[in-house]
Amino acid sequence: MPELNNTIGRYVIDRTLGQGAMGVVYLAEDPLLKRRVAIKVVRATGEERDHALSRFRREAEISAQLDHPNIVTIFDVGDEPEVGPFIAMEYVEGNNLAFFIKEATLDLETRFSVLIQTMRALRAAHRHAIVHRDVKPENILVAETGRVKLMDFGIAKTMAPQSRALEEFLGSPAYSAPELLRGSDPTPASDRYSFAVTAFELLTGQLPHPGVTVSAVVTHVLMEAPVMPQGMSGDLAKVFRQALAQDPDERPGTLMDFLTALVDAFPLEPRAHGRLNELFRHDDYSGDITPIRRTRPRIGPSGRPEPHLEGRFSEPRSAGGGTPGLPPPPHTLPPAVKIELEPTPAPLRPPAHERRARKDPDTFRTPMKLLGWIIAILVLGPVCWWVVHLFQDLPPGMR
Repeated sequence: MPELNNTIGRYVIDRTLGQGAMGVVYLAEDPLLKRRVAIKVVRATGEERDHALSRFRREAEISAQLDHPNIVTIFDVGDEPEVGPFIAMEYVEGNNLAFFIKEATLDLETRFSVLIQTMRALRAAHRHAIVHRDVKPENILVAETGRVKLMDFGIAKTMAPQSRALEEFLGSPAYSAPELLRGSDPTPASDRYSFAVTAFELLTGQLPHPGVTVSAVVTHVLMEAPVMPQGMSGDLAKVFRQALAQDPDERPGTLMDFLTALVDAFPLEPRAHGRLNELFRHDDYSGDITPIRRTRPRIGPSGRPEPHLEGRFSEPRSAGGGTPGLPPPPHTLPPAVKIELEPTPAPLRPPAHERRARKDPDTFRTPMKLLGWIIAILVLGPVCWWVVHLFQDLPPGMR
């Protein structure tokens, strides 16, 4: 792997953002376009190297095809002889959703906002007949600006007719639909299942199919019903059981159907519910996200942060603490993270003369009526005077 201040392709490496068993992610500078990028490099040789490069190219093609504000943009793909295949992508200042789930720093309304934005990205992919195949918190980035970005379309698959060939399972078993684990082709319904698992973990802090090993998780997904947390409301459990059904035909028909039912199952206070409904109505390409506001925790008498979420739009908590319909949270929580939605602007007031006209439509008719009466008097007055004098001049016998 290259050291700091070295280059990969034309990109100048600044620092390491993260690393794993298969590769490293760097923060780099593009000297040509003067912008920061994230460089993902995969450690691979032989056929694995070719496979990694093919996945990167696939992800770049899909990014260019979708061009969506909630999908990470890919700028470049290459193969550096000394380091391996690499992909240069949009740098997002923030963390992935798995980090926020672990730290429990997102309040309820913000968690729903994250899900709504992720839904937009998946809907855009499905409209282009693309199945993501690996929807999970690690592939959902939450920027400090509040924007959510879905990433890693490297194993995505089009729904165009293809010859059936034996291939190894791709994806994350804990988030994969049962039909995929059985070897069926991926469909939008399988993405909706993975999205529901992600929503379940985000809202409850646990997975619906637990297991210590991969084989144990797979067995539970295929053979057992999802495990609902103790204390979960019946309405919420019903929504999740449908979304996590074994049979794809029994799941909600669209992501919107599932997510609106999920929001309705929570006893949100009316203002929060209204803001989420407004966010549902926003177009996929609208710029409706404003920076995340972080608040400091309130320190209790013991000197430790009090176990509740702070912020202007914090939701009411049940008597025992926690979100209504869900089990109690851990005894302490880090500072809350909050997205403040832009308020709906008040309608512009019409000019004063228009308001007066709307209030009294006869206002401008009164002068015309007065003028009509004056003309009538001026015309009929002389006529009446002539008739009276004519009558007086008649002989007495003809009067």
